Amino acid sequence: MDPIKNMISATDPVHSDPSVPDGEAALRRMFAEPAEFSDSLPRNVDSLADWKLRRARLAGVLTLAAAAVTAGVLVATNVGSLTTAPAPAGVVAPTATATATASASVSPSATPTPTPTPTPTPTATAAQTPTTPVAAAEDWRTFTSAGGKVTFDYPAQWSVAALTGASGSPDVDVDVSDAAGLRVASLHYDGPGGGIGGACLRSPVPYTVLDSVVLALPYNTSAADTVTPRFTFRALQEPGRVTASYGITSSAAGQDGKSCMFYNVVSGPAEAPLYSFADAFQVNAGDTGQNASRGGIKTFPSMEAARAYMQTPDYVNAKRMITSLKINAG
Repeated sequence: MDPIKNMISATDPVHSDPSVPDGEAALRRMFAEPAEFSDSLPRNVDSLADWKLRRARLAGVLTLAAAAVTAGVLVATNVGSLTTAPAPAGVVAPTATATATASASVSPSATPTPTPTPTPTPTATAAQTPTTPVAAAEDWRTFTSAGGKVTFDYPAQWSVAALTGASGSPDVDVDVSDAAGLRVASLHYDGPGGGIGGACLRSPVPYTVLDSVVLALPYNTSAADTVTPRFTFRALQEPGRVTASYGITSSAAGQDGKSCMFYNVVSGPAEAPLYSFADAFQVNAGDTGQNASRGGIKTFPSMEAARAYMQTPDYVNAKRMITSLKINAG
């Protein structure tokens, strides 16, 4: 081959053999030599299916990452700051100096300051100073009349005395006096006698029932203006003062909110048509009706003072004594 042809052949990228190819030899090699054929791709080249699978996995990972980020944002938004919120007013946060002993109030400082106890505001009902202490349950005695017809309880410091002329009589007539000797109340459970009598000394004045307790005592249901026997503390509002009295009664009074007088008396059975256990038998506007040594009805500067008297041991003990009355009629 001439030099120019060899130069052209040398530039051929496929075949640089400068010699002239032998066609017959090439054909014989094609049919005589074994040949290997494969549809596999090179290791560094991915198939279409692998490429799609890898892309799908990548998309799934990205989706999960986005969901996790979104969830974190939502949780952070709802929960808010992780710092401890300030305690509400009135709640004391524990400190390093707190002890296990519970107290009425705890100060958050290192040296607790005790909270002052509120002082009760005095009311109108505490205006009067008690003169005698309230008797405890174990400091009471029981009075029983001859034959056991009448009984009642009274403080051990008090005394029960039969009235003059009552000795040997089936009637029950006694005075009950406190430790100072002042009469608290009188009990009269007598046989048949006369009427009540009495008349108003003044015009009717405002009438108030300050206390009332219904009692299981015998009474005459057919008597006029009769109510169920009860203990009462009643008052008449007079000019410049209040007249009040306590005792048992079955007589109605103050039908129109006014009265000039009232009775502490019960319309009883045939054996005792009238009986009483009170500080005064009859209370009349304008007249105290008692002397200082025997006690009796009470006078107060105002209705508030009368209500305050109900909180005193004198009244509490007298009420307990009178309401303990038991009568075995018949």
